[in-house]
Amino acid sequence: MRKGVTLIELLIVVAIIAVIASISFPSLTAGMAGVRLSSASGSVASFLTSAMNQVDRHEQAAVIVIDPKRNAVSMFTAASGQKPQSELTMPQGVAIEGEEPRRFALFPGGAFPRINVILRSEKGARRSIAVDPVTAVPKIERISDAR
Repeated sequence: MRKGVTLIELLIVVAIIAVIASISFPSLTAGMAGVRLSSASGSVASFLTSAMNQVDRHEQAAVIVIDPKRNAVSMFTAASGQKPQSELTMPQGVAIEGEEPRRFALFPGGAFPRINVILRSEKGARRSIAVDPVTAVPKIERISDAR
């Protein structure tokens, strides 16, 4: 009597693993796209509230630029000039919706503008990040895919 695994048994096991992997791959990639979108939404909310806090703390005006073409959110101050003082680039697979850059001026001691950013994942999921102008508290919401 021989002990061990035959080539046919090994091929059957490999085929079963390949079938399971091919079935689970689409849901795994969709899950990763969702994680990237959630992470990017949190990062944008954090970036915007941090910018608002920095304007108040340093008593220095700033401009927030939301640029869909560059897929980035930037903060410019008088001290930074043409170069952003800080910038947040979206991860691969996450895009800022829109055509043209939008600019929001932030002034110390004044009311902040209502800022809203919509992010879209490569799978079509969308999130809206809005910052309350009075409290500077961000609100992240899922947007239904129905257009």
